[in-house]
Amino acid sequence: MWAISAILFILWFVLKFLLHKGGFIHILLLTAISIFVVQCIAYRKTRYHRLSSGR
Repeated sequence: MWAISAILFILWFVLKFLLHKGGFIHILLLTAISIFVVQCIAYRKTRYHRLSSGR
């Protein structure tokens, strides 16, 4: 998931700033950010669960 969000963000950056394309490109950015946020939340939950289980 980290790789997918990174690829989408890079695609958005290239298309927006280097090729000056607009429109649906923002959907790529929103998708990348949402995947990144979901991964961060999932990581924090997993890390908290491991710490609270006493291992």
